[in-house]
Amino acid sequence: MLKKAIGLIITILLFLQLFAPTLYASVIHIVNPGETLWEISDQYNVNQHEVAKINGISNQNKIVPGQSLILNTDQYVVQKGDTLWEIANRHRVSLSELKNINDIKSDMIHVGQNIQVPKPSKSNIMIGAFAYPSDIIDGKVEHKYTYLSHISAFEYHPKKNGELNELPKMKSFKNILWKKGTVPYATVTNLSPDGFDAKLAHELLTNKKKRTTLIENIYGKLQQYDLEGVVIDFEGLDSKDRDDFNQFIQQLATRIHPVGMQLGVAVPPLQGNRNPSWNAAYDYKTLGQYANYLFLMTYDWHWLGGEPGPIAPIDRVKETLEYGLSVMPKEKIVMGIPLYAYDWPINNGKSEAQAYAQMSAIEKAIEYGSTIHYDEENASPWFRYTDEKGFDHEVWFEDARSILAKYQLVKDLDILGIGGWQIKFSFPQSERIIKEHFNIR
Repeated sequence: MLKKAIGLIITILLFLQLFAPTLYASVIHIVNPGETLWEISDQYNVNQHEVAKINGISNQNKIVPGQSLILNTDQYVVQKGDTLWEIANRHRVSLSELKNINDIKSDMIHVGQNIQVPKPSKSNIMIGAFAYPSDIIDGKVEHKYTYLSHISAFEYHPKKNGELNELPKMKSFKNILWKKGTVPYATVTNLSPDGFDAKLAHELLTNKKKRTTLIENIYGKLQQYDLEGVVIDFEGLDSKDRDDFNQFIQQLATRIHPVGMQLGVAVPPLQGNRNPSWNAAYDYKTLGQYANYLFLMTYDWHWLGGEPGPIAPIDRVKETLEYGLSVMPKEKIVMGIPLYAYDWPINNGKSEAQAYAQMSAIEKAIEYGSTIHYDEENASPWFRYTDEKGFDHEVWFEDARSILAKYQLVKDLDILGIGGWQIKFSFPQSERIIKEHFNIR
């Protein structure tokens, strides 16, 4: 009887080992012209349906040239035009490491050759995101926030007297997150019907009575809804309000820190003190002394109202992080991730771009049969298409290659973590890479 039981247990364990999904050091394949998902899956000896799931592909018959695909194998198959350097760079491993693990003595490789990609080491980081409470409550994004440290409800905003608006469904929002083990935060902005309102912020920051009222109201909301902390997202501030903003953050920290509440501050990208000048209101060094962390919005170098281009060029992102490291501890730096694409009209007389999710960008490329290009210098994918009215568009977005490049920066610089706007824009490739490269605090 005992032998039969042991035999049954061994059989079950072997079954589970054989059929449990394995998390390899995934490889990134770039779709060649004319390739199908079946052909790619067959070439790499991986399951086609699994490839579709990892990459968020809804129609397995439709992919486009230049599209990046994550494949659940550590064996990369060399394609025409590949070099060892390019393969190493795409997967963010050193050329020497790639050569060593494959026992390659020269730089010569051939089409069809298998190149093993080493499994990445994991870093411990904090991962946060912003979300509307309704998106959490309706359950549609539950699979996305199970890997997050915290989610900040978007958003509370003050009136001119320092009172805060009511944010619907906050009780349900915080109950769901606490139950799932994800920490709930609040977000407080300077939004008004006119957008991010510098005049509103100026009035609140420079008037001591109103500033104190705002701080007490923030504290009250955190207490009322049992929230772990707050992220202050005051954007577009005038440089003359720099000292008052510093004082506001100091006073808010003094109010909430004694009871264990956390304070994050969202700040625009800087490459030096008051550099660029239009972001001079934000003092990384002083803010970093009082906040638990700064959320560096390392994106929108090309923005909705500007010229087409990479949203978060990798060198500019790195410069911002390195400046942050020069004035505050690495444990206080969170890198912002753009979880959206920008679609710029080129020749229709309009300059305002449209923002949408990364997966919508891929769907747009498929719809119009576009070829996706990759800007190696800026580590950013892009494509063009012509709409039904004959107008040209240029779309910049993030994919497996570009997001891995940014996540590798987080590991290399050993900063606190990453955060994204907003959770419903998160895409499967990003989620896969997070699970492969990070342990979540």
